Amino acid sequence: MRARHAAAHASVESNQNPRPRPVSRTRQIALAFPRGAHQELFIEGVCRYAAENECDWAYTVSPESLSLSLLELDGWPGDGVLAAVNTPEEARCASMFPIPVVNVSSALADSPVARSMVDNETIGKLAAEHLLSRGFKNLAFYGLTGVEFSKRRWMGFLSHLEESGFTGLSSAQHLAAPTFRFHSKAWLKQNQQLSEWLVSLPKPCGVLAVSDYRARYVLDACQQAKIETPEQISVIGVDNEPFICEHVSPTLTSVARNNMMEGYRAAEMLDQLIRGDELESLETRVPPLEVVERQSTAAFAVSDPRLRMVLAYLHDYLKDPITVEEMASHAGVSRRWLEYAFRDAFGETPYQYIRRQRLQQARRLLSDEPRTKIINVAQRTGFASVKQMRLAFLQAYGATPGECRRQMLEHEEAAIELETD
Repeated sequence: MRARHAAAHASVESNQNPRPRPVSRTRQIALAFPRGAHQELFIEGVCRYAAENECDWAYTVSPESLSLSLLELDGWPGDGVLAAVNTPEEARCASMFPIPVVNVSSALADSPVARSMVDNETIGKLAAEHLLSRGFKNLAFYGLTGVEFSKRRWMGFLSHLEESGFTGLSSAQHLAAPTFRFHSKAWLKQNQQLSEWLVSLPKPCGVLAVSDYRARYVLDACQQAKIETPEQISVIGVDNEPFICEHVSPTLTSVARNNMMEGYRAAEMLDQLIRGDELESLETRVPPLEVVERQSTAAFAVSDPRLRMVLAYLHDYLKDPITVEEMASHAGVSRRWLEYAFRDAFGETPYQYIRRQRLQQARRLLSDEPRTKIINVAQRTGFASVKQMRLAFLQAYGATPGECRRQMLEHEEAAIELETD
């Protein structure tokens, strides 16, 4: 499911019993962050909150550059600001700003004002989970120096590797200077350093890039260095920017953020501050949606062509109730051979691998499509029945599919009426 199908996540009520709103003048809200593809969905979430909660808001943006900084709003006679506080200078400005400011960036470790942001560690975990499922024993991270969200994504990446008992050959990182701290003359040097690092990595290798833009540079550097993608290096980015992901060869796999919910939560915090209410928490983290798979991670990092054939078949037909025997027959191998091959590559049996893939997909559907019936989720993820899926969920998570769905949505604070299983 693509990220756009998760728009229902943002159609939520912020409070069970909202305070009645007095008739008042239109509030002027500044959007002090760079505009772009995923930011437009963020803005849609802001507007949805304002519409659902009867906020009379008008928005101030930079009309030509599409990028407005908090530093440019000195003396602006508005009522509130949603701002990307990316630098120490912007942080100092935010701390002294005379009107409410909500930070929508996780570039800095500490925010001087209330903040709504994506859960960066979960982004790293989702990416690691995806690359491990492709059989990689060499993994690497391409990030940014001195940028907190890059650090947190790396930490989440490593955390999942440790939790999974990863015993691979490599888990390296390469850091580049962020673009909002220097100008174009540094690009050639950065690209050369990136190419040298990619050449030095043991192959095959799975690489998480901190953003889709940086992932695009990895693909370009691989092409210049004559490194085959995804066969030698598979790449996954973050943000699921269609302009980047769909218009590069190979097309780019990416972790999709819940941009609309991020905007919704940021607007909710700003509204409470404007009204003089006390926030329950000064920081809100919104979980990402899912990994959107494309060509850049289509390869399986296993040496035996028969096992690659099995894995491709499995992922193509995961929604069907395929069996281990069918997988072995498809590749012309015995079940015993397949058992040994899976244990060697993934540390688990074919049955355990299939069940883990189905459970992960079922959990994403339960969260992303809150009104889809559980029986339909079971049918779309290859479980023979709701009973079989329920038993698998209890064994893996200690909760039924319905309970997992409620827990996930409660974690996002989404007040959506759910079916019971």
